[in-house]
Amino acid sequence: MNLKFHHLGIVVESIEQYEKQMIYLEKISEVDDGLQNSKLALYKNFNDSFIELIEPLNPNSTSYNSLKKFGNHLNHICYETTSFEQIEKLMFDKRFIKVFGPSPAKLFNDRNVVFYINRFGQLLEFLI
Repeated sequence: MNLKFHHLGIVVESIEQYEKQMIYLEKISEVDDGLQNSKLALYKNFNDSFIELIEPLNPNSTSYNSLKKFGNHLNHICYETTSFEQIEKLMFDKRFIKVFGPSPAKLFNDRNVVFYINRFGQLLEFLI
């Protein structure tokens, strides 16, 4: 299976405030994602990976409750892959449950993303 680490997703109260404390090479993009009801920003890291900041815009956001419960926190790990079918099989074998997607992601030029979670709360995103 072809998996490559892509980014860490961090839920934050304010992208503007959080990025002032970050160490990163450059901000690549920032979008308002109506599907997730969140503002999203992507930053180039110091190798071939990225950091994504997720700012919930309202209580309908997919990460709103998570922010209220935990404050600013690491939310997910994202892997890039070429095969959705292989990911489905792997996640089934590992007993993860699909919670979102596949769906086009505005931050990633409408490439599809899918999220899975396990019983320990580990959230994984796959960029296809």
